[in-house]
Amino acid sequence: MLKIAICDDSRSDVERLEQAFDELHHSDVEYDVYFSAAELLQSLERHEDKYHVYIFDIEMPQMNGLELAKKIRERDAKALFVFLTGFSHYVMDVFDVITFDYIAKPINADKLESVLQKAISYLNLTRRDFVFQYRKNHFRVNCDDILYIEKKGRQAGIHTISDDYKTNMTTEEIWKQLDERVFCHIHVSYILNLGHVQAIDGDEVLLDNGERLLIARAHKQALKEKHLAFMKRKV
Repeated sequence: MLKIAICDDSRSDVERLEQAFDELHHSDVEYDVYFSAAELLQSLERHEDKYHVYIFDIEMPQMNGLELAKKIRERDAKALFVFLTGFSHYVMDVFDVITFDYIAKPINADKLESVLQKAISYLNLTRRDFVFQYRKNHFRVNCDDILYIEKKGRQAGIHTISDDYKTNMTTEEIWKQLDERVFCHIHVSYILNLGHVQAIDGDEVLLDNGERLLIARAHKQALKEKHLAFMKRKV
């Protein structure tokens, strides 16, 4: 089920968007509507709702869509943002917050269908499980939650958003379960999830949890190319 939050202060635009949703062929999509940034943020704080996609109007009073996206990005590094606007000069500002897509008004079902299909494809790309065992115990973690995998001799450390694990797997066995469009070698000892890269800073990668990892010179160019390709698939 694709969960979507819509935030737009224009009731007429919301009605058009709801009409577009009614014309879709997807039965596995649900959405909630908010008429202000404050209302959406309060709901996220109160209920800890987790949406896959956020659809915002850029032009809103008090807090516009770009400011709202930055607030949500602080709590959800993986949020997909889609912006609604009739002003093309906002497009570059939109991409500064690492958006997912952009829909020019007026809204219609064809435009919405295209965006949602892309979101579903992206989410299916990143949401797969990594299965391993350690000392006769079996584990399963979502690949999207893996920050990086650190190889030390025969042992591999699997560092995720919430926990660290160990396994005795070869590098070849590890790669059999990873998508090469999402993961990248940055060092003989490190396999990195590109989805958690906040910045490439000189000879280091800054992750969205604040950790820094060293980039080996031999892998630096490949990392830049893979990261650029990964971001292009998102936008």
